[in-house]
Amino acid sequence: MRAIQIDRTGPSDLMTVADLPIPEPGPGEVLIRIACAGVNPADWKCREGYLGAFIEYTFPFVIGFDAAGVVVALGEGVDGPPPGTRVFAQTDVGAGKWGSFAEFVTVRHDSVVRIPENMSFAQAAATPTPALAAWAGVFDDGGLSAGQKILIHGGAGAVGTFAIQFAKQAGAEVAATCAAHNRSYVQALGSDLAIDYQSEDIGAAVKAWAPHGVDVVLDAVGAGTLPTALDMLATGGVLVNIMTLTAEDAERLPALAAEAGKRGLRTAMTFSRMPSGEQLGRIAALVEQAGLQTPRVETLPLEQAPRALDLVQFGQAKAKLVLDVADLAG
Repeated sequence: MRAIQIDRTGPSDLMTVADLPIPEPGPGEVLIRIACAGVNPADWKCREGYLGAFIEYTFPFVIGFDAAGVVVALGEGVDGPPPGTRVFAQTDVGAGKWGSFAEFVTVRHDSVVRIPENMSFAQAAATPTPALAAWAGVFDDGGLSAGQKILIHGGAGAVGTFAIQFAKQAGAEVAATCAAHNRSYVQALGSDLAIDYQSEDIGAAVKAWAPHGVDVVLDAVGAGTLPTALDMLATGGVLVNIMTLTAEDAERLPALAAEAGKRGLRTAMTFSRMPSGEQLGRIAALVEQAGLQTPRVETLPLEQAPRALDLVQFGQAKAKLVLDVADLAG
């Protein structure tokens, strides 16, 4: 199969197109022929070796956390979904197995979810990691409930796109930061307040909107771009940070947690939980039944995976990037 491999961790020029054997589905696994692969910040961090504490790399290694495609074969003990079914999933790259930047991938059966009829392969590939991170941040770690208020920092990104909609579905009021040209986008997603982080004082805007503070701040940007986050929280509120694994956040967040404790607040570090099938199935149902929107997508061919990861790593992507692996008519 055609795949993008690395022989060691490091920069994008180590990524090469290779001809690798198609993996065989083991017990409890599903073999998927990939139509599209999502591109996430976790992918370039995996390539760089930032995930070395979590992943035992076996080289050559294929990265890629998110996959959408068609079931080809089932491993021992797996009853479904049957071959030919359109599915999407988070891969087992986090467990050291080959990921989705390839024509085929094996995935644990409990991570695999049918793609709704109203969802394309590209939209499906753009969903698992950011949607699951958003769900974990809003609900598992943020504990958001109806009638509460949340500030989502980075509302126009993939995580923010899902987080705004999840919060509104839960009956919460939502404020989101974004660039001026994305204001109408986040408002269309349901944000009650859109704050231009480039020209507005975020803290002042939040204070005017929620004089007693918000219940949750979900920081989907990180890198110290929301230094007054604790000041925006109501008593008992929580600041949820998306795990970035960057040195800046590793140094900053422990002190932030200590300060939060002194103020009667708390902080949490969130990420997309794995295995992901049960929760991803709930998200698929929201797409199918409630019109949940997926992020704006830009596709690139598989061979441009190094460029795609560079665009994400250096903040130059204008939309959620997805690699077009094969035309499977869907």
